[in-house]
Amino acid sequence: MKMRKVCSAFLALALLLVPTMAGVAETEGKVTLNYYGWTDEESYMTALIEQFNAANPDIEVIPSFVNHEDHNQKCVVMVSGNAENFDLVSCDSVATTVNLATLGGLMPLKDSIEAAGMDLSAYGPIISETMLDGEYYGLPYRSTLYSLYYNKDLFDKKGIAYPTKITWDEYLELARQLTYEEDGTQYWGGFMADWLSSPLSVYQRGSNLLGDDLAPVTEWVEILNTAINVDKSHMGFAQQKAESIDWLKFFCTGTTGMLINGEWTISMLKDYAAQGIEIPNWDVTYLPAFDTTGDIVSPGGLSTFIAVGKNTKHPEEAFRFAQFIASEEAAVYLAGQGVLPAYSSDAVKESFAEACGVAGATTLLDTTIALESPNVAGYTEVSAAFQEEKEMYLTQQETIEEFTNNMTERRAEILSSYE
Repeated sequence: MKMRKVCSAFLALALLLVPTMAGVAETEGKVTLNYYGWTDEESYMTALIEQFNAANPDIEVIPSFVNHEDHNQKCVVMVSGNAENFDLVSCDSVATTVNLATLGGLMPLKDSIEAAGMDLSAYGPIISETMLDGEYYGLPYRSTLYSLYYNKDLFDKKGIAYPTKITWDEYLELARQLTYEEDGTQYWGGFMADWLSSPLSVYQRGSNLLGDDLAPVTEWVEILNTAINVDKSHMGFAQQKAESIDWLKFFCTGTTGMLINGEWTISMLKDYAAQGIEIPNWDVTYLPAFDTTGDIVSPGGLSTFIAVGKNTKHPEEAFRFAQFIASEEAAVYLAGQGVLPAYSSDAVKESFAEACGVAGATTLLDTTIALESPNVAGYTEVSAAFQEEKEMYLTQQETIEEFTNNMTERRAEILSSYE
């Protein structure tokens, strides 16, 4: 009900964001499909759409991209308004897919998958965890995980060895060593964007935001508090917002030693370089962990899905496009752009390693992934509540005890609304 209440407030925005050709009469013999995505994916999704359109002269997919921050709200508004031009959409997580499906906005795909003879084993056993009540509502095309990116030149300047497998304590110590001021320029040891909502270390404790014991969640925000408020080796969230800091542009200024972020960082750095934008002398390694003697765990999994709108007038053609985006052909192309695909094969792995062009690229293929967004109704809202309470604590507007109590109460309220 809460989601539906926002619809009228955002309806005008949604109408402005639909593709310019939506509603135009389709040319004879050609089906027009409207696709909705976000700007971070625009370069490679546009290329894939062009490939599909060229190979399918009876279909024209018309893309529309908005900022990632606006994308999910736009989709909720369109789904709640039963928009008929909501043909195809990219969903940025299992939780987002579940949310749109729960709102009645996505077409069930299981029958179409079976009719097409799709082999889902290429996505790994984790594909079954994306089902909702025995149905698939999206086909995965990207996987995700988090890693430690670093500026080699800043490590060299300080005579510090490049990180490989390091603990969270070692990460904090490295950040302290890489934090200094020189000629009026502030150099930061590390950077974590204020919008990064995943409680990374919690998954290394075998838990998530739904765990009965919130101690691992508290432990993660304490790690952040040490970096931001105690050591002051990371830019605080208040400063990030006040200065409208773009995380990637900030890393590319060459004034931060380490950056913890998702695998999309690689494709975006490659895109910057292709545009002639200066990027640092970078490499990547495993996410810091509590125990570095075994496999390194990162939250992630099948992260990004292509879904078909329930009210599309052309379900067969829309599924054909979804099937292409989730195919090995598309995966090899995505891997070549430095994007980690959901589809796994030798050809995909070779393309990814070659495209990254840095020694640490293989660490992404050697990381154990824990499902970041459990397929549980309400998880999106729980994650949003965590993000709000985390920011309140890290901007020193509440104590750690208040953080824990508020999270406990808000989580219970959210989950009970879905019972």
